[in-house]
Amino acid sequence: MHLLLAAADPLALSDGNLPAEDVCALVAETWAATVRGDVDPCVLNPGAAGFLRALAAHAPEQVAVVARGAAGDDVPVTFRLGHPSATGARTAYVEAAFLRPAPTDGSTAGGGLGTATSYGVGQVVALAARRASRVVVATGDSGAHDAGAGMLAALAGTGTGPLTRGGAALGATTADDAAAARRARDALRSVELVGAVESDLPLLGLHGASGALAVARPALATLAQELERAHGHYAHEVTRALDGTARRDLLSGASGRPGVSGPTAAPAPGGGGVASRAAADRALTGLPGAGAGGGLGFGIAAAGGRLLPGTSLVADVVGLGARVEAADVAVVVVDRLDASTTHDGPLPEVARRAGALGVPVVVLAREILAGRREQAAAGISGAYELGPDSDAARARVARVARTWAGSER
Repeated sequence: MHLLLAAADPLALSDGNLPAEDVCALVAETWAATVRGDVDPCVLNPGAAGFLRALAAHAPEQVAVVARGAAGDDVPVTFRLGHPSATGARTAYVEAAFLRPAPTDGSTAGGGLGTATSYGVGQVVALAARRASRVVVATGDSGAHDAGAGMLAALAGTGTGPLTRGGAALGATTADDAAAARRARDALRSVELVGAVESDLPLLGLHGASGALAVARPALATLAQELERAHGHYAHEVTRALDGTARRDLLSGASGRPGVSGPTAAPAPGGGGVASRAAADRALTGLPGAGAGGGLGFGIAAAGGRLLPGTSLVADVVGLGARVEAADVAVVVVDRLDASTTHDGPLPEVARRAGALGVPVVVLAREILAGRREQAAAGISGAYELGPDSDAARARVARVARTWAGSER
């Protein structure tokens, strides 16, 4: 039998946390030792700061650079370049999480969340754009919460001002500052910019970037409110600055996939007054994924980029479609099978593709919270708990392998 094995999460086992790559190795080795056949392992969600690792085999060339970290200090980072196409075109992959300071204290004092900047992301994107015709930015968690303002400033060649001083300073954004968005678009006019987002959060509102911050870190609720107000003012100024900017054809609208969006063009000057301006503001700030990465998704969209679900993007790069088609069974390993994992991330990505081809989907999880009805609705043919530690996990994988050994199509 031919097994497609997709690691969707690291595993939090009692005898140690297993990175997704090690999860793949444990399951693949146990499965292959138990039943005849071959295993095709892939990592679809390598965890924090793992975007470039997941694409290493498909983007083998690494470029080392120095950029401004989220805390303002210079840090060494890398980006990757994919193989050239037949026409010589290349894609560069950038990971914002590499600029995250460690540790962060979340305060508004120097180096804290309120002053953290995405400036370095813009620096790396600008360097990558010299080597590639397409630049993909994994928004991740850069440690900044500045709605991509720093990135826009770097792309526009602006080294000072409120856009470079973190999210808490954005309430002072002027029209001249916001014009950096136009200059950023001009700087990337020959490059396709894509944001690989990990969530569909909008920028503003109760369920936006700052709202999610307040929920995740209640101690920062006051700062989150301050950032929400500052982001709202900044976003309004950016939308005004982009007023009448023609949308590039290659970035037009939604592509038909759930959660895949492109920037919405602002109305032409004089085209609708206050109501039209409010609608334009909402179109950009409410874009699914605009709030990802502390609002970095908004900055990418403002720079003329489009936003794609990161899992779908990684799946396309690693050739998941063809790999599912060749499989007799698809096994997805998650840490916890619950409402979140059945609706978002790698599991539904595999299930969608496998379901279209009639390939059964089996889930291995450290803990199962989703009921049978939820599992069936998610396209899961079987779900099994791995147990608390690596020994229990190996034993359960062996039993599941024997159960499904006769399931070849």
